[in-house]
Amino acid sequence: MLAARRTLLFFAMQRKLLYLRKTPAQSAAIFYVLIVGLVLLPCDWLGGFFFEGEKAAHFFGTGVLRLAMFAVMLALSFHAGIAGTALPQKGRGVALLWGLPAFAVAVNNFPLVALAQGTAVIGRNAQLLALYALYCLGIGLFEEQAFRGVIFPLVLGKTGTGKKGRVLAVLLSSAAFGLLHLVNLLGGVSPAVFLQVGYSFLIGAMLAVCMFCGTGTLFCALAHALFNFGGNVVVYCGIGAFSDIWCPEEIVLTAAVGLAAAAYFVWLCLRSPSAAAEAFAVYPPASGGKDAPRGESGGNATGGGESPAEALPRGGEEGPRHTN
Repeated sequence: MLAARRTLLFFAMQRKLLYLRKTPAQSAAIFYVLIVGLVLLPCDWLGGFFFEGEKAAHFFGTGVLRLAMFAVMLALSFHAGIAGTALPQKGRGVALLWGLPAFAVAVNNFPLVALAQGTAVIGRNAQLLALYALYCLGIGLFEEQAFRGVIFPLVLGKTGTGKKGRVLAVLLSSAAFGLLHLVNLLGGVSPAVFLQVGYSFLIGAMLAVCMFCGTGTLFCALAHALFNFGGNVVVYCGIGAFSDIWCPEEIVLTAAVGLAAAAYFVWLCLRSPSAAAEAFAVYPPASGGKDAPRGESGGNATGGGESPAEALPRGGEEGPRHTN
């Protein structure tokens, strides 16, 4: 009996999609089509079995199914041999500090000025807030594992991990992430959707740079979920007019934080070491059957200068605020 269980476990753990590593660019396109298909699956029907309210049903159904999709992406990434993306890289735990400004951006997506002035309030419906948190967490986990945990490593396998390769991989994978949000046009044409595409690109680029620090996708997912939660918590779970949320003081604060974050993450992308990206980049197998690390496409890995990380110990939906 024990031998049979070991045999079953052995076959269950076999990586059956390793052939996808042979053509990273084409495989990234295949995964992208799959991701779009998953996003288009209806979700509210599930929540309708448990909750009568439209909001509650939407939050629960979408949150639970996005968590299931997250598990699917984890399984697919394992079988495709894309490893080391979920958790912080070994020996780089302190490097998580370099990704913390992403949480400053996420916190700034709350209507801080309106909440402080009392012109906007968050409701006291604990159940709805919990369901909304589940909704944001499910979306964050799925989208980060899909894009920063699968698409991004595959794109790096094509561009390489040198300075130019890193920048190109960030731009390409983030553009794909932003364009995913065009599916919201199926609910009706709105300028807000195109705005969502734009800031989704920027958030995707920021979190891709966090991956270069060795943060892992779970770190990115928490920042993503917090960003989404703050973006519409007043709209879905509170009271506040658009003019109150986007008052002049809030606009100035958001612009200041955004510009500072953009400068910081551009600098961090250019100064990050290739070694961190090499840990999860997916290259076609070399003649010996193993992945061949490279920097710029076809070249050797170049660090692009020493980075702060090298100096550390080693071992949604539309609304007045932004959501992805």
